[in-house]
Amino acid sequence: MTIDTKQMITDKLFELLNREKPENITVKRLVEECGISRQTFYYHFQDIIDVMEHGCEQAMKKAFESSMSAATPREAITAFIVEAVNHRTEITHLLSSRYSHELSQLMQRAVRGYIWNVFGTMFPNSTLSVADTEVALDFFTGGITGLILGNYAKRDLDTGALADQIYRLLSGEIRDALFGRVPSRTTQ
Repeated sequence: MTIDTKQMITDKLFELLNREKPENITVKRLVEECGISRQTFYYHFQDIIDVMEHGCEQAMKKAFESSMSAATPREAITAFIVEAVNHRTEITHLLSSRYSHELSQLMQRAVRGYIWNVFGTMFPNSTLSVADTEVALDFFTGGITGLILGNYAKRDLDTGALADQIYRLLSGEIRDALFGRVPSRTTQ
């Protein structure tokens, strides 16, 4: 049986993060826990941050696959949010550690990649300019990442409610309720 060493290292890191503070987890400790050599670790990863990035990318890929198999956009967003909070304990530990800045950047990149894939899959014939697409990606990435990270610490987090709120934000329902019907922009 072939062992996916990269996956084993990633799984072990998140298993350890589930139980203890990130400051206690070093490459040396991870290598010992995995039963591999340092050389093997460095063949697959540069450092602990690189392992975290790989884990975030995998989680976003899984979230994308789950959301793309959903029947409706609302169910797609719910699938994404559920997947994004699956590692809540580990992420909460990372947010309260010296890795908080790196984690925030990793999450931003992972969410941006997810949104890019969603846009490309759901709206392949979009007529948005490159500049408008970029600003939309930045806006949604910042907003969704902020909402997810801001809600991680809530013990009573209702992922369904959060997903519904994000869906209503994206669909314009909340905007319309706040500002009334906003006319579309016309060029003159």
